[in-house]
Amino acid sequence: MWQEGTPVVTRRNWIVLTGAGIASWRDLWGFGKEFWQSKDPAEWSADEISRLLYKSPWAKTVTAERVKTQKSTLPSDPMPPPMNPRGRSTGLGNPRTRVPGSSKGPSTKTVTTYTGQVVWESAPPVRTALKSKLPDGFEGQYVIGFSGVPLAKTESKGALEHVRQLTSLHTKDHQPLEAAGLKVLHENGTVYLFGFPREGLAITKEVKEVVFTTHMGNLAFTAKFNPREMMYHGELAV
Repeated sequence: MWQEGTPVVTRRNWIVLTGAGIASWRDLWGFGKEFWQSKDPAEWSADEISRLLYKSPWAKTVTAERVKTQKSTLPSDPMPPPMNPRGRSTGLGNPRTRVPGSSKGPSTKTVTTYTGQVVWESAPPVRTALKSKLPDGFEGQYVIGFSGVPLAKTESKGALEHVRQLTSLHTKDHQPLEAAGLKVLHENGTVYLFGFPREGLAITKEVKEVVFTTHMGNLAFTAKFNPREMMYHGELAV
């Protein structure tokens, strides 16, 4: 349990702490038994908490790319004006005329990368690290949080319902389970919490992989979790 004096790490500063390299590589990603298995939560450092919430069996960074191609209105290789026998330009010809056989000008591609964070919010070690309870309404559900990217343009009921319908959880032997609920939190940024009924998808430590997928428009964000690594005090923590 949390005790007075234990470092507090918010969703925003856990990323800052990790990116700033406060701890050495060995301290942050060190070998040996994981700290959540070997240390009392009251002894977890800010660096360790940021690691659990940013890159651990319960936390994944995901990306999606949007590629936009724009065609140029200018020719790619204009023909030079014709020359007279003395080598001077006749002034005739069109410098914007394309080379025979060339029907299109050059095009440019713009790639925009979106980076989000997926956290298995209902896992006991995550709740311990965040020192808070889940919002009401998620009883009996796996709860997964997504932050870093605005999945909807607005938080209207219709927009969020569309996001919910496009969010799923599945395993190799089970069809995608659609999110049953969605709540939006504002904790130094927008966090989407998705709930999935536990009775709708059996997850055991024998399951090799659980896949979470959500969408922003036509972009898909996918995070893969390995239940065999999601162990806390000898129990599967999901």
